[in-house]
Amino acid sequence: MNAYKMGIQRMVIWTASALVGAIAGWIFSSYRAWFAGFILGCFFGLISAVYTAWRINQFGEMLTSKVDGQKKQRSLGTSTRFGLAVLATVITIKFPQHFHTPAMAIGLVTPMGIAFIDMFYHNLSEKDETRG
Repeated sequence: MNAYKMGIQRMVIWTASALVGAIAGWIFSSYRAWFAGFILGCFFGLISAVYTAWRINQFGEMLTSKVDGQKKQRSLGTSTRFGLAVLATVITIKFPQHFHTPAMAIGLVTPMGIAFIDMFYHNLSEKDETRG
């Protein structure tokens, strides 16, 4: 398995762990609306991140295959990811008694934040392994 796919797999695992923690917070805490908003945002953020990874992988395969007659991919799915964020926002605004809007926004960026932190951590650990 290449490093890209392993990074995506780690991002999904860490985001799923954050979701489990948020579900536990939703169950045992009195801040149910905050945790519900975070869970909603994290769920849509995870879908968006996995969709982005899939589209980037497709785009890379298209660039490396050079097959004649293959239909060119014009986009990496920005409108789809934007639509997912809008859907999460509409749900949050439609049901403000159940979902906290700022928590949903934090949840939307959580998978990408996890991916960036994971990338920096593994790049630093690879540099340490090559030096020592």
